[in-house]
Amino acid sequence: AALKAFAKTIREELLARGIDKVDLFGARDEEIRVEVRPEVLRQLGLEPNDIAARIGESSLDLPSGTLPSGSEKQIRSLGLAKTVESIGHIEVRAREGGENIYLRDIARVTDAFDEDDPVGLRHGNPAIELRVMRAAESDALELAGLLEGYVAELRPTLPPNLKVEQYNFAAALITDRINLLLRNGFGGLVLVVIVLFIFLSARVAFWVAVGIPVSLLATLGVMLLTGQSINMVSLFALIMAIGIIVDDAIVVGEHAVTRRAASDAPLQAAETGAKRMFAPVMSASLTTIAAFSPLFLVSGIIGKIVAAIPMVIIAILIASLIECFLILPHHLRGALKRDPQQENRFARWFNPRFAAFRDGPFDRFLRACIGWRYLTLSLAVALLIGVMGLIAGGRLDFVFFPSPESDSVYANVTFPEGTRRETTVAMVSELERSLDAAVDELTEGEGGLVMMSFGQIGQPVGRADGFFLGSGDHLGGLRVELAASDERTVRTQELIAAWRRHTRLMAGIDKLIIIEEQSGPPGRELDIQLSGHTLDDLKAASVELRELLARFPGVSDIDDSLPYGKQETILEVTSRGRALGFATEQVGRQVRGAFEGVIAKRFARGDEEVAVRVRYPVASLDEADLRRLYLLSPAGAEVPLSEIVDFREQTGFARIRREDGLRTASVTAEIDEHLTTSEKVLAAVREEGLRGITERYGVRVSFKGKAEEQATTMGDMKIGALVGLAAIYIILAWVFASYVRPFVVMAVIPFGAVGAILGHFVLGFDLTVLTVVALLGLSGIVVNDSISLLRTIQGRLTAGEPLVEAVVRGTRDRLRAVILTSVTTIFGLLPLLFETSLQAQFLKPMAVTIVFGLLGTTLIVLVLVPTLLTIQMDIGALIRGRARREAPPPEPAPI
Repeated sequence: AALKAFAKTIREELLARGIDKVDLFGARDEEIRVEVRPEVLRQLGLEPNDIAARIGESSLDLPSGTLPSGSEKQIRSLGLAKTVESIGHIEVRAREGGENIYLRDIARVTDAFDEDDPVGLRHGNPAIELRVMRAAESDALELAGLLEGYVAELRPTLPPNLKVEQYNFAAALITDRINLLLRNGFGGLVLVVIVLFIFLSARVAFWVAVGIPVSLLATLGVMLLTGQSINMVSLFALIMAIGIIVDDAIVVGEHAVTRRAASDAPLQAAETGAKRMFAPVMSASLTTIAAFSPLFLVSGIIGKIVAAIPMVIIAILIASLIECFLILPHHLRGALKRDPQQENRFARWFNPRFAAFRDGPFDRFLRACIGWRYLTLSLAVALLIGVMGLIAGGRLDFVFFPSPESDSVYANVTFPEGTRRETTVAMVSELERSLDAAVDELTEGEGGLVMMSFGQIGQPVGRADGFFLGSGDHLGGLRVELAASDERTVRTQELIAAWRRHTRLMAGIDKLIIIEEQSGPPGRELDIQLSGHTLDDLKAASVELRELLARFPGVSDIDDSLPYGKQETILEVTSRGRALGFATEQVGRQVRGAFEGVIAKRFARGDEEVAVRVRYPVASLDEADLRRLYLLSPAGAEVPLSEIVDFREQTGFARIRREDGLRTASVTAEIDEHLTTSEKVLAAVREEGLRGITERYGVRVSFKGKAEEQATTMGDMKIGALVGLAAIYIILAWVFASYVRPFVVMAVIPFGAVGAILGHFVLGFDLTVLTVVALLGLSGIVVNDSISLLRTIQGRLTAGEPLVEAVVRGTRDRLRAVILTSVTTIFGLLPLLFETSLQAQFLKPMAVTIVFGLLGTTLIVLVLVPTLLTIQMDIGALIRGRARREAPPPEPAPI
């Protein structure tokens, strides 16, 4: 009671300081317990329901009307008993001699707690957990500061026998991840600026680089106005955008430098660079927006996670356009006063060598590719097919949403329903012992691996995910908080394996599940739902499916959602009982009153609702007492229960779930992603006998959990990809004023996946849903470079240059800009690509996709786009020539 009062005081103080919500776990509900022995009630001719009714009649706060006088005074009949003493003073019966029998004379009245409520344990001692939560719109770091400040004030005031500990501190993890991404973002920014100074003159590079903080600040302003937050995904989008930000400025600045080198005046060069590049830059930005916008169509939890990426990218592209067309030209006018080609010593060294490479080896290579253009296209297609074969052949796995290694582990135990709480407490104590043994083994006695452990009795720990449902004395668990993953050498899965080895299972245990906390989409890795009409068939199918799953390596913690319940004693009223006036309702009510108790009254005391419960003393009741129980007949006679009912035993199911009118059972399991994937296991289950199980037992099967989320997400992404491609085609058709030319540009989009897939294969990463997200964005970046390249070639063709010369020279003109725009984006993500922190691993597939995808697409844009353009010209010339041959000869003119 003292512990609960102290916890409530802390909660009130935290709420007063601005914390949004604080829930208490382990603070059981208060009740006043009235225990009456059965023999006493028999002497008085009463039952528990009669005592409860008497308490309810005598303990009232009843409005009784209003006086008819002008004062309009309220009348209230007050006799509400709220304490043990006042309830004990309630009169139960008055004898004829004037003697009164009070409740305290025949019953034991005490303050108590609800015995069925869950409780918390810390090293075997009672503990109450305060779950401090925030509203969705609140700042996690700000509230964390409030909490830290209060705990720091509280600790010095605590008595020696009371301890306050913090664990599962999500704000610390948020801070670590934000700092990790900020560190990588700063490193990427430095690399991008260095690249700019290498490829551009110092003055031009400086003003191009100034656009980065300007665009970032504008983006943060847009995020604030649109209600976005700083989180891991939005920060990643900002890092990815560091390289994209400068792409527009690079194109404008590089063309202005080219015009300045052609002897244009500084002002004229700056204006020409902005005007000439307005259409291609605007269209490139629109195609990038079109490539990222389909992510808004993704629904579910994945949609909420990735929605930050298009919002950030769109905001930053708009800010970049404003900066590079309205601000940058003014700065370039001053930066171009001196010849950028001869501005500094490095430029004088680098530019001739770059020009020699462009006009020498690259020129010859490009002419060879165009000369053998059909062979070039065939080799590109063969490369694409070979890379896709890595996926089709199983060399590259697809993991829907890999979670970073967790620092929290849940161990849950289940006994058959009806198991006494003491048995569950003993098993949780065994889990603590085996955990200590596992830690000693893995750390060679040094410890320091476990930072906190908290036990729960009566309720499972962690996310249930449809598997540990409900509550009761037969359920218990232990939540373990480990040291930060980057600060320990023992991996979470190693600890779980060792913990299982050291755990000694108690007799009668139903199941033991030890899993790490999962982030990302809800649901188990494997969740196969069976539905049918007959519970026995559902259970048999579930058992057989569990045995089938157990045959596959990497599958663990297999369970089903149709557990057997308590052993039930069924009471059926006999004909003799009915003759004595007993009905099923009367028998059930009196038996329940004897064993479970009767709630006589509920009233508010402070901020809680207190129940008054009348019952027999629980410690003195057993199954034999049930058969010896006496009931009161409607005529007031005492009748043994065994004389009026038949007893029989049966075992039912603890819970039955229904969906669409059918009973369902879910078979769930965890997957070790180092050994297999859920896709492989599901495919194997289908081949090895799932159809046979459904046919034998007449059940239907569906896939839930992460498989259902994956199917929904991938379906949304397919629709989004079609919408994005349609939008890109419309934009390109507008830019080139052609219905055919956009296909030349869009034909290179599938080849963008070549570098991304090879990058995953070389670095050993699995393909994930975030890989698909990055591929959508990559398609827009690929198109961007192609637009500016084709616009330049088209300009030379319009000027009357031969086809091959226009293609080669136009590609040479855009070589520096194409390389620079790709390299800046690559270098912006390079620090994250080499990040060793385990908390960044789930984001690295996106970095791999962008970095390696751009490495491949740079070559594709510079080689395949000119090749496809010349092939298009060949086809066009062939069609025009055939049309001329098939055209009828002109009729002779009349003389």
